[in-house]
Amino acid sequence: MQVLWFRRDLRLDDHPALIEACSRGAVLPLFILDPHLLHHPETAPARVAFMLACLRALDSDLRGRGSRLLVRHGEPAAVLTALVRQMGASGVVAHVDSERLVGRVRDGRVERALAAAGIPLRWVEPPGACPELLAYPDYRRFWHGQMALEPLPAPGHIPTPPPTGTDRDHAPGAPLELVDLGLRGDGKPIPAAGTAAALERLQQFCASGAADRYFWQLSQPSARITTGLGPYLKFGVISHRRVLHTIAGLRQGGAGERRSWRQLVSRLRWGAGMAQRFRYLPQLELTPLWQCYGSAGVSLSAEQEELYAAWQSGHTGFPIVDAGSRCLLTGGGWLDLNFRSRAIHASFLTNLCGIDWRYGALHYMRHLIDGDCCIDHYQWAMQAGVTAPGGGRGGGWSRIYHPGQTAVERCDPQGVFIRRWLPELADLTNDQLGSPPPMAAYPRPLLDYDRARRRCLARLNAQRQHWRPHGFSPLPADLTPFAAERIEGSAVDWARQHAPQLYPAALPLEQLDGPALRDLASWFGPSRSLQPRANRPPARTSGGGRGRRRSSRDGATQLELWS
Repeated sequence: MQVLWFRRDLRLDDHPALIEACSRGAVLPLFILDPHLLHHPETAPARVAFMLACLRALDSDLRGRGSRLLVRHGEPAAVLTALVRQMGASGVVAHVDSERLVGRVRDGRVERALAAAGIPLRWVEPPGACPELLAYPDYRRFWHGQMALEPLPAPGHIPTPPPTGTDRDHAPGAPLELVDLGLRGDGKPIPAAGTAAALERLQQFCASGAADRYFWQLSQPSARITTGLGPYLKFGVISHRRVLHTIAGLRQGGAGERRSWRQLVSRLRWGAGMAQRFRYLPQLELTPLWQCYGSAGVSLSAEQEELYAAWQSGHTGFPIVDAGSRCLLTGGGWLDLNFRSRAIHASFLTNLCGIDWRYGALHYMRHLIDGDCCIDHYQWAMQAGVTAPGGGRGGGWSRIYHPGQTAVERCDPQGVFIRRWLPELADLTNDQLGSPPPMAAYPRPLLDYDRARRRCLARLNAQRQHWRPHGFSPLPADLTPFAAERIEGSAVDWARQHAPQLYPAALPLEQLDGPALRDLASWFGPSRSLQPRANRPPARTSGGGRGRRRSSRDGATQLELWS
């Protein structure tokens, strides 16, 4: 019998580790509620609530195949060792997971503990993941090849030994609630859980006409055109490969559906690429990509603390920014806070308020129901400009969104998104939503855009003078999550052991030769999207018109809200 350790793969369909375990005989499916993850400073209670609902759905799917899900609470290395001995299992099978440092420290401990106990541990790569360092073009080809394969069907029957009395106490048939885990809910509604719900949402997207509009309305927060798959992809409730095979029919549809299909494929590959970057460089969770950006400005001044609090609560005086804040706090962002809204929201905090991007990433991860560390942290760093190279490679350009009327006209011209989340502005005209007149119910803008933008560019340009090729930030000796001290009850003792072993291991930067460094650099080099607009053909906006350039008083070209 093999113990199948479920983690961020809460499905039976297209599950290589499940197929591997079943090929060896009986299977005992297991999920471990790890206190270090449950009380990580970036844990969102609503995301945990969704995960618990997905565990119940997974248990139901397993019971339909003659099996069940065993749920244990505790330190995974100790739980696995004890369970294998208790049940007489011959080994453990699990997918590789490289999302978070806490998970890689956990898996390093599991490896050592099971090896010391003489228990075989079989790591299986999930679809689309690659253990080797590949140049990015090679990875693209690898990923497309993996996605072109037929998804692995769920086994019709999963032989599982009968439960013991201890097992019955830990089965998820009786609802497990947040309070049982020492967490407190924040009232966010969560999506319907389980693989069937994910497939239903995806099929509705394809059949409802949304797929015909997705490619051009994706930049409009008011369109509510997102697929809503984020939470399901975060926990592996549905695989990328199953998504792609489900939407394959769009390729034979009209022009809009074909363009939407290309967008969806691109965004799935983009998400997989983020995970691969973190597999190579787990330090991206804690540090900027390039050493030249260092940790300057990490501590917040009293003024920045006020700006941070106003940004978090949605009281900056810039409606499109504040609408994003309240959308995140109320709904968890998974459905209504699209990529453009998140970009404007992040750019305001990092570039205009001058606050380190990691404060924004922390806040987002504490509220996003679809929060994925790799995507969230790297996108925050990108919006802050600290993933851009310096020197003569386009480092002088930064994406700094105008949070006023420009943002409204480009993204929410009818004010639908703003009025949905800021009812106090419901009576304003559309042309007032970028800069509302003085009113008791809404604050005045907390900063001057032009002055803040000049300050940001001066700071970034000074840092970029120290950029060097292959000057990647090393893995810190201290893996404590950023700003953990700000979050009461955070569990960070896992990070404070001496030289923790990671699985999978980080790339040893100091040992890489020239070709390997070039392969790694290909994931982070300049691309068409990092060139100044003046050097690119004009892009079409989400509404089909042409974008505009404007020059600020300091003479720099500002990238406005291009799709």
